[in-house]
Amino acid sequence: MAVSVGQVEQLIEKLAPRAWAEDWDNPGLLVGSSAQRVRKILLTLDVTPEVVEEAVKENAELIVSHHPLLFKPLKNLRMDNPSALIPLSLFRNGISCYAAHTNLDQSVLSSSLTFADMLQLEKVEFLDMTAAEKMVKLVTFVPEESADALRLALAAEGVGSGITDGEHSNNYTECFYQTKGEGMFRALVGAMPAIGKIGELTRVPEIRMESIVEERALSRAVKALQKAHPYEEPAYDIIPLQNTGKARGYGAVGLLLEPRALGDIWQEFITRLKNHYTAYDFSSVRLAGDPKKKIRKIAILNGNGSSFVQKAAFKGADLYIVGEFNYHNVLECLESGMAVGELGHFLSEIPMVHALYDYIRADRTMTDAELIISTMNKVPWLKW
Repeated sequence: MAVSVGQVEQLIEKLAPRAWAEDWDNPGLLVGSSAQRVRKILLTLDVTPEVVEEAVKENAELIVSHHPLLFKPLKNLRMDNPSALIPLSLFRNGISCYAAHTNLDQSVLSSSLTFADMLQLEKVEFLDMTAAEKMVKLVTFVPEESADALRLALAAEGVGSGITDGEHSNNYTECFYQTKGEGMFRALVGAMPAIGKIGELTRVPEIRMESIVEERALSRAVKALQKAHPYEEPAYDIIPLQNTGKARGYGAVGLLLEPRALGDIWQEFITRLKNHYTAYDFSSVRLAGDPKKKIRKIAILNGNGSSFVQKAAFKGADLYIVGEFNYHNVLECLESGMAVGELGHFLSEIPMVHALYDYIRADRTMTDAELIISTMNKVPWLKW
């Protein structure tokens, strides 16, 4: 049985909500229908004519990209309008197209976090923290015999996922508090009670179940509660909290275990990248700075790093690794005492595509969908 485009959307936005995206961005479903059923999904960084041809050849009904296909509104769908050719081709071949861009950049799948892990950085924080999750407490009341099933349904939507005040732990789940009590109700004519009779006061041994959940996951949690709860009209409370959940942001900053020479760090890092992402060309990778310079703190930003030069310098970075830079950015970094490592935009963000592939493939609702990563989306520069 195929999955729907909407299911894929919901799964991705469970991790990277569209509300996180910048105002100028254009993530989400850009071509097609959420109701379309798909059996094969093609993941890519960019939607190019070659990628569309690949999707057609592979019989993929959905393309999931990082960079949105459409940034500016189309004024026409003429065949002599280059900007319209790809959307027209997608329509003609019945292929939907979805993008997760700056919202994905701020998620746990960020390439910057992947690189920080590869470099074995410690005390990692965001280069630019954009927000912290708001938290709410969800309280409900359920018959004792249904408590376990309801708890599991809520946990599947992120309720009780080990969130504490200001921190988030991935080491715990099903963190609930329960107390026993007695619930009562009188069902009136027209009701369809799961327990008790019409007109009679019914008393039921119940469990008060409570936990906290990120505000962005609340609507899904309430739907899961209503679906799993045995009552026709389950009672529940939603309580706003002063607690903050996990932070999100762009980039990463962290410390090496001990200072090391720039040249050694860079060579080791690029070797790891080449060994892990064997399909890609690394000939455009560049390094600026004294190879013998001792490096302890490293700042990382996938994509264009121009906007965060001052933040990297303010945080005391010795090395700033970016996707792409212009000439004056490099000079600015060197003048401020930072070495610069430039991967190229493609190489700095393709790890997110692979991470998204692993995330979708691991979800139990996606077992009927085949996933492939584009082989036609490559570093655009020629070897010279």
